[in-house]
Amino acid sequence: MNERFHTTITERGGFRSCRRRWHLQDIQNLRHKNQVPWALIFGEAIHKGLEYYYKANARKVSRALQGFTKQWKIEQSRLQDTYGPFYSMGIGDEWLTYKEKGETMLRYYDIYDRQSEFQWDEIIEVVNVETRLYVDILTPSGEQIDGLPLLSGRPDLIVRKKNGIWIVDHKTAASAYDARALDVDDQLTGLAYLWYRLSGDVPRGAIYNALIKEPPHPPKILKDGTPSKDKAQRTTYDLYVQALKDCGIRQWGDYEDILDYLEKKKWNQFFVRDGLQKNIEELESFEWRLFHEYIQMNATEKDPKAWAYPNPSQMTCPGCSVLPICQAMEEQSNVDYVIQDMYVEEAPRVEIPKKILSSNWKGV
Repeated sequence: MNERFHTTITERGGFRSCRRRWHLQDIQNLRHKNQVPWALIFGEAIHKGLEYYYKANARKVSRALQGFTKQWKIEQSRLQDTYGPFYSMGIGDEWLTYKEKGETMLRYYDIYDRQSEFQWDEIIEVVNVETRLYVDILTPSGEQIDGLPLLSGRPDLIVRKKNGIWIVDHKTAASAYDARALDVDDQLTGLAYLWYRLSGDVPRGAIYNALIKEPPHPPKILKDGTPSKDKAQRTTYDLYVQALKDCGIRQWGDYEDILDYLEKKKWNQFFVRDGLQKNIEELESFEWRLFHEYIQMNATEKDPKAWAYPNPSQMTCPGCSVLPICQAMEEQSNVDYVIQDMYVEEAPRVEIPKKILSSNWKGV
């Protein structure tokens, strides 16, 4: 079978950040033996929970927890297989804390979702939930390219509302996003582009839907049996009110300041949902960039020695899982030994259907 070039919307960002890291992680699929990709596997579990939550527009927290637990167990099995006896030496305990955190996040997300201004009652149809979409990469003039290279992406949720199609991208984040960059977010534009290419229609808009990884907690109870008034606490108005009741406090005059603060803050420190509209000009710009990125990515994959150069800096390198390999390359030392000693090759997480990878698949 003649396999076709394929990249994803997410991988493109990695390529632009550092070509060498992209090649080592996404093409060679190298994973550091001693570094657990917590963010990746926890994100997969949360996504599975949200997939179950929104399928058939059910929006039931019990289904969200069911989906999350199912994926958590799959990732647990992978961790056990990958790390063997080391799993019982701390890895398993840490993964259990992620289970508790994820369940808490999803329970509160259900409350937040029902209070959201997105108006789910206006949804006419749930069009897509976590289904990967594929399109051919085209030239800037809209023509097909020899070899029919592919772009794919997995919209987390596509819904049809009264005013058109909305594409939702779920994120698990350590902190809130920077609103100044949301209008030009490449991930959201790419997902809108996929829908446009497959349907011929520009979607009404895209939704950035982020769950902050630190969920809310009841307020701290002081030694005198009263709730702390510390505004830095990660709590909510409802949780604080419940704490006052649990502490037997009926007069809330002394707590007006923090209650007012929490009521105005609402869910903003735990969940972020923001929408933006897309137009045909933005999607055409994306298509132009995609073509030129494909040219460079294809060249890099075919000749990594010449084109998979690094982007070394104090911004891109800290936390990079393939940094030891990169250092060996820069020092021109024994790269093969570093890879053999410190890394394993994993199967790609994106499994492309064989009929699509075949050169006979014409796509769109």
